[in-house]
Amino acid sequence: MKTTILYLSLFLLITIGCQNNSENKESKNSFITISGPDLLTPDGQTFFIKGTNLGNWLNPEGYMFRFAKTNSPGRINQMLCELVGPDFTADFWKEFKENYITREDINFIASTGANTVRLPFHYKLFTDEDYMGLTVTQDGFARIDSVVNWCRDAGLYLILDMHDAPGGQTGDNIDDSYGYPWLLESEPSQQLFCDIWKKIAAYYKNEPVILGYELINEPIAPYFSNMEELLLRAIFGEDAPRLE
Repeated sequence: MKTTILYLSLFLLITIGCQNNSENKESKNSFITISGPDLLTPDGQTFFIKGTNLGNWLNPEGYMFRFAKTNSPGRINQMLCELVGPDFTADFWKEFKENYITREDINFIASTGANTVRLPFHYKLFTDEDYMGLTVTQDGFARIDSVVNWCRDAGLYLILDMHDAPGGQTGDNIDDSYGYPWLLESEPSQQLFCDIWKKIAAYYKNEPVILGYELINEPIAPYFSNMEELLLRAIFGEDAPRLE
Protein backbone atom coordinates (compact mmCIF):
# COMPACT_ATOMS: atom_id res chain seq x y z
CA MET A 1 0.00 0.00 0.00
CA LYS A 2 2.83 2.41 0.87
CA THR A 3 4.42 1.69 -2.49
CA THR A 4 1.15 2.39 -4.30
CA ILE A 5 0.74 5.70 -2.47
CA LEU A 6 4.33 6.67 -3.24
CA TYR A 7 4.00 6.17 -6.99
CA LEU A 8 0.54 7.72 -7.12
CA SER A 9 2.03 10.78 -5.41
CA LEU A 10 4.83 10.92 -7.94
CA PHE A 11 2.27 10.57 -10.74
CA LEU A 12 0.25 13.49 -9.44
CA LEU A 13 3.30 15.66 -8.74
CA ILE A 14 4.49 15.23 -12.29
CA THR A 15 1.02 16.16 -13.53
CA ILE A 16 1.11 19.36 -11.46
CA GLY A 17 4.58 20.07 -12.77
CA CYS A 18 3.29 19.93 -16.32
CA GLN A 19 0.72 22.57 -15.45
CA ASN A 20 3.15 24.88 -13.69
CA ASN A 21 5.63 24.78 -16.56
CA SER A 22 3.10 25.97 -19.14
CA GLU A 23 4.36 29.02 -20.99
CA ASN A 24 1.03 30.56 -21.96
CA LYS A 25 -2.35 31.03 -20.36
CA GLU A 26 -4.29 29.21 -23.03
CA SER A 27 -2.17 26.06 -22.64
CA LYS A 28 -2.27 26.21 -18.85
CA ASN A 29 -6.04 26.50 -18.70
CA SER A 30 -6.52 23.44 -20.89
CA PHE A 31 -4.81 21.03 -18.47
CA ILE A 32 -6.54 18.61 -16.14
CA THR A 33 -5.96 20.04 -12.66
CA ILE A 34 -6.02 18.68 -9.12
CA SER A 35 -8.21 19.71 -6.19
CA GLY A 36 -7.74 17.57 -3.09
CA PRO A 37 -8.40 13.98 -4.16
CA ASP A 38 -10.14 15.01 -7.39
CA LEU A 39 -9.03 15.55 -10.95
CA LEU A 40 -10.82 18.48 -12.59
CA THR A 41 -11.50 19.24 -16.24
CA PRO A 42 -10.64 22.70 -17.62
CA ASP A 43 -14.26 23.76 -16.96
CA GLY A 44 -14.11 22.60 -13.34
CA GLN A 45 -15.96 19.29 -13.60
CA THR A 46 -14.72 16.19 -11.76
CA PHE A 47 -12.76 13.97 -14.11
CA PHE A 48 -12.94 10.19 -13.75
CA ILE A 49 -10.39 8.19 -15.71
CA LYS A 50 -12.08 5.70 -18.04
CA GLY A 51 -9.94 3.97 -20.58
CA THR A 52 -7.69 1.18 -21.67
CA ASN A 53 -4.05 0.25 -22.17
CA LEU A 54 -2.06 0.13 -25.41
CA GLY A 55 0.04 -2.81 -24.26
CA ASN A 56 2.30 -4.97 -26.44
CA TRP A 57 2.98 -2.16 -28.92
CA LEU A 58 6.08 -0.32 -27.71
CA ASN A 59 6.97 -3.02 -25.16
CA PRO A 60 6.18 -6.45 -26.66
CA GLU A 61 5.22 -9.06 -24.06
CA GLY A 62 5.11 -12.81 -24.64
CA TYR A 63 1.84 -13.50 -22.91
CA MET A 64 0.05 -11.08 -25.25
CA PHE A 65 1.44 -13.03 -28.21
CA ARG A 66 0.36 -16.22 -26.38
CA PHE A 67 3.95 -17.47 -26.26
CA ALA A 68 4.54 -20.13 -23.61
CA LYS A 69 8.13 -19.29 -22.63
CA THR A 70 9.44 -16.42 -24.77
CA ASN A 71 8.12 -13.72 -22.50
CA SER A 72 10.13 -10.46 -22.67
CA PRO A 73 10.99 -8.02 -25.49
CA GLY A 74 14.62 -9.12 -25.55
CA ARG A 75 13.74 -12.80 -25.68
CA ILE A 76 11.11 -12.26 -28.36
CA ASN A 77 13.66 -10.41 -30.47
CA GLN A 78 16.22 -13.17 -29.93
CA MET A 79 13.69 -15.82 -30.94
CA LEU A 80 12.81 -13.97 -34.15
CA CYS A 81 16.48 -13.46 -35.01
CA GLU A 82 17.13 -17.19 -34.59
CA LEU A 83 14.10 -18.09 -36.71
CA VAL A 84 14.32 -15.61 -39.59
CA GLY A 85 17.54 -13.60 -39.12
CA PRO A 86 18.27 -10.11 -37.77
CA ASP A 87 17.50 -8.18 -40.97
CA PHE A 88 14.02 -9.66 -41.39
CA THR A 89 13.44 -9.17 -37.66
CA ALA A 90 14.35 -5.47 -37.87
CA ASP A 91 11.94 -5.01 -40.78
CA PHE A 92 9.25 -6.90 -38.89
CA TRP A 93 9.51 -4.57 -35.87
CA LYS A 94 9.32 -1.50 -38.08
CA GLU A 95 6.13 -2.79 -39.71
CA PHE A 96 4.80 -3.87 -36.32
CA LYS A 97 5.20 -0.36 -34.89
CA GLU A 98 3.48 1.15 -37.92
CA ASN A 99 0.46 -1.13 -37.82
CA TYR A 100 -0.18 -2.60 -34.35
CA ILE A 101 -1.76 0.63 -33.05
CA THR A 102 -3.14 3.22 -35.50
CA ARG A 103 -5.38 6.26 -35.52
CA GLU A 104 -8.34 3.97 -36.21
CA ASP A 105 -7.71 2.14 -32.94
CA ILE A 106 -7.69 5.40 -30.98
CA ASN A 107 -10.90 6.51 -32.67
CA PHE A 108 -12.53 3.21 -31.78
CA ILE A 109 -11.49 3.53 -28.14
CA ALA A 110 -12.98 7.02 -28.03
CA SER A 111 -16.21 5.70 -29.57
CA THR A 112 -16.70 3.35 -26.60
CA GLY A 113 -16.99 6.27 -24.18
CA ALA A 114 -13.41 6.11 -22.89
CA ASN A 115 -11.61 9.35 -22.06
CA THR A 116 -8.02 8.12 -21.48
CA VAL A 117 -5.47 5.71 -22.87
CA ARG A 118 -2.29 4.49 -21.16
CA LEU A 119 0.80 3.99 -23.31
CA PRO A 120 3.46 1.61 -21.95
CA PHE A 121 6.90 2.09 -23.48
CA HIS A 122 10.45 0.75 -23.18
CA TYR A 123 13.16 3.15 -22.02
CA LYS A 124 15.31 2.06 -24.99
CA LEU A 125 13.05 4.08 -27.29
CA PHE A 126 14.90 7.13 -25.89
CA THR A 127 18.46 5.81 -26.07
CA ASP A 128 20.95 4.64 -28.69
CA GLU A 129 20.43 1.01 -27.71
CA ASP A 130 19.25 -1.59 -30.21
CA TYR A 131 15.49 -1.95 -29.89
CA MET A 132 12.64 -2.96 -32.20
CA GLY A 133 14.64 -2.68 -35.40
CA LEU A 134 16.44 0.61 -34.70
CA THR A 135 19.73 1.82 -33.26
CA VAL A 136 20.93 5.39 -32.67
CA THR A 137 17.90 6.90 -34.44
CA GLN A 138 15.29 5.62 -32.00
CA ASP A 139 11.78 6.95 -32.58
CA GLY A 140 10.31 7.30 -29.09
CA PHE A 141 9.18 10.90 -29.48
CA ALA A 142 7.88 10.29 -32.99
CA ARG A 143 5.75 7.38 -31.79
CA ILE A 144 4.36 9.26 -28.79
CA ASP A 145 3.77 12.39 -30.90
CA SER A 146 1.56 10.31 -33.18
CA VAL A 147 -0.51 9.07 -30.24
CA VAL A 148 -0.74 12.58 -28.80
CA ASN A 149 -2.11 13.88 -32.10
CA TRP A 150 -4.54 10.98 -32.45
CA CYS A 151 -5.76 11.46 -28.88
CA ARG A 152 -6.18 15.20 -29.32
CA ASP A 153 -8.32 14.67 -32.41
CA ALA A 154 -10.35 11.95 -30.67
CA GLY A 155 -10.81 13.88 -27.42
CA LEU A 156 -8.77 11.49 -25.26
CA TYR A 157 -6.12 12.06 -22.61
CA LEU A 158 -2.86 10.10 -22.53
CA ILE A 159 -0.88 8.58 -19.65
CA LEU A 160 2.75 7.68 -20.39
CA ASP A 161 4.04 4.59 -18.60
CA MET A 162 7.71 3.57 -18.51
CA HIS A 163 7.02 -0.14 -18.50
CA ASP A 164 10.65 -1.20 -18.90
CA ALA A 165 13.11 0.94 -16.91
CA PRO A 166 16.92 0.97 -17.18
CA GLY A 167 18.34 -2.01 -15.30
CA GLY A 168 14.86 -3.31 -14.63
CA GLN A 169 12.52 -2.35 -11.79
CA THR A 170 10.87 -5.72 -11.15
CA GLY A 171 13.43 -8.45 -11.83
CA ASP A 172 10.79 -10.27 -13.87
CA ASN A 173 10.01 -10.57 -17.57
CA ILE A 174 7.64 -7.60 -17.24
CA ASP A 175 10.50 -5.09 -17.43
CA ASP A 176 12.79 -6.88 -19.92
CA SER A 177 15.47 -7.20 -17.22
CA TYR A 178 18.04 -9.78 -16.17
CA GLY A 179 16.27 -11.43 -13.27
CA TYR A 180 16.86 -8.75 -10.65
CA PRO A 181 15.65 -5.13 -10.13
CA TRP A 182 19.06 -3.60 -10.83
CA LEU A 183 17.55 -0.12 -11.21
CA LEU A 184 17.22 0.04 -7.44
CA GLU A 185 20.94 -0.61 -6.90
CA SER A 186 22.65 0.86 -9.94
CA GLU A 187 23.40 4.58 -9.92
CA PRO A 188 24.08 4.72 -13.70
CA SER A 189 20.69 3.12 -14.36
CA GLN A 190 19.01 5.52 -11.95
CA GLN A 191 20.66 8.49 -13.65
CA LEU A 192 19.55 7.28 -17.07
CA PHE A 193 16.02 6.78 -15.72
CA CYS A 194 15.95 10.38 -14.44
CA ASP A 195 17.52 11.80 -17.60
CA ILE A 196 14.92 10.15 -19.83
CA TRP A 197 12.00 11.38 -17.74
CA LYS A 198 13.43 14.90 -17.59
CA LYS A 199 13.74 14.89 -21.36
CA ILE A 200 10.17 13.63 -21.80
CA ALA A 201 8.75 16.12 -19.27
CA ALA A 202 10.56 19.04 -20.93
CA TYR A 203 9.36 17.98 -24.36
CA TYR A 204 5.69 17.66 -23.33
CA LYS A 205 5.49 20.36 -20.65
CA ASN A 206 2.96 22.40 -22.64
CA GLU A 207 0.93 19.44 -23.93
CA PRO A 208 -2.47 19.22 -22.18
CA VAL A 209 -3.28 15.87 -23.83
CA ILE A 210 -0.72 14.30 -21.45
CA LEU A 211 -2.71 13.55 -18.30
CA GLY A 212 0.31 12.37 -16.34
CA TYR A 213 3.38 10.16 -16.17
CA GLU A 214 3.50 6.73 -14.58
CA LEU A 215 7.17 6.81 -13.68
CA ILE A 216 7.68 3.09 -13.01
CA ASN A 217 5.45 0.12 -13.74
CA GLU A 218 5.01 -2.53 -11.03
CA PRO A 219 8.26 -2.11 -9.03
CA ILE A 220 9.90 -5.27 -7.64
CA ALA A 221 8.53 -8.77 -8.03
CA PRO A 222 7.22 -10.05 -4.67
CA TYR A 223 9.48 -13.09 -4.40
CA PHE A 224 12.69 -11.18 -3.57
CA SER A 225 13.60 -11.60 0.09
CA ASN A 226 15.11 -8.10 0.20
CA MET A 227 12.11 -6.42 -1.43
CA GLU A 228 11.46 -3.98 1.43
CA GLU A 229 15.12 -3.01 1.71
CA LEU A 230 15.27 -2.31 -2.02
CA LEU A 231 12.19 -0.11 -1.83
CA LEU A 232 13.56 1.85 1.11
CA ARG A 233 16.85 2.33 -0.70
CA ALA A 234 15.05 3.54 -3.78
CA ILE A 235 13.10 6.08 -1.73
CA PHE A 236 15.74 7.29 0.76
CA GLY A 237 19.04 6.41 -0.94
CA GLU A 238 22.03 5.90 1.37
CA ASP A 239 19.98 7.29 4.28
CA ALA A 240 17.46 4.43 4.06
CA PRO A 241 16.51 3.04 7.50
CA ARG A 242 17.78 -0.42 8.28
CA LEU A 243 15.31 -3.25 8.78
CA GLU A 244 16.00 -5.41 11.83
